[in-house]
Amino acid sequence: MASRILQTGTNQITTRYSSSHKAVDVVKYKSSLDTVIAHSAGKVVFCQTGRKNNKLAVGNASYGNCVKLDHGGYATLYAHLNSVEVKLGDTVQQGQVLGRMGNTGRSFGAHLHFEVRKDNVRIDPTPYLEEDLPLASAEAPHVVYRAYAGRWWSEITDCHDEGTDGYAGVKGKPLTALMAKAGAGTLRYRVHLRDGNRWLSWITGYDEANSRTGYAGNKGQAIDGVQMELTGASGYQVQYRVSLTDSDAWYDWYTGLESKGGGYAGVMGKAIDCIQMRIIKV
Repeated sequence: MASRILQTGTNQITTRYSSSHKAVDVVKYKSSLDTVIAHSAGKVVFCQTGRKNNKLAVGNASYGNCVKLDHGGYATLYAHLNSVEVKLGDTVQQGQVLGRMGNTGRSFGAHLHFEVRKDNVRIDPTPYLEEDLPLASAEAPHVVYRAYAGRWWSEITDCHDEGTDGYAGVKGKPLTALMAKAGAGTLRYRVHLRDGNRWLSWITGYDEANSRTGYAGNKGQAIDGVQMELTGASGYQVQYRVSLTDSDAWYDWYTGLESKGGGYAGVMGKAIDCIQMRIIKV
């Protein structure tokens, strides 16, 4: 099977996981170097650059140039890189280039040091070299979301039925900002401004205090379209639908990025007032 961490090759393990080496060291079969890619979608929560080889290094310095991604309950770490192509705070997609194998930090030859952590405890990464990470919970993931219409309204966890139970927003008031997060995997979302006739940047986050990256929208400007996608939660996807200020009807459900780049919930030119979200099996 194709490697989940190497761009062009299959995995060749040079050092296996053990109580004294809680990672696997990998090169490209047969004993060559490769570009390192993200195992799963996630967020860069630690990034170290500008390091050289230092066989006496300890602590984080021993990793050399490295990247750590958070996947919601699980994390992956890629160490001893020659170069790093992402930065702290970046949201990355599965397969995105992180850097190139190298020999930085406490390393005795160019390779990739790969770790998997569950709740920040290092576990054997061998089963995941070619497979998905498990969900952060044995239960189906959930989605938490809030809407802004004059102020932030109550937080909602999932939508519980096909009616109006569990929605964010206020009937008749244009929705102008949205924030959401998933209990497993990475949820990214963006909104379209009615008056500006433009899509705003993709958001991965849930923090009303962060005026740049904590929510999607521009407070005071009505939203007329929403797009969402859940990655890193194998077998699950986000589903969402909206209602409009000029109608009591709910529009059709959308699942992830239906019609890639063209599918969205809403009607261009008409303000959204409420949104429902849930996670479903696909």
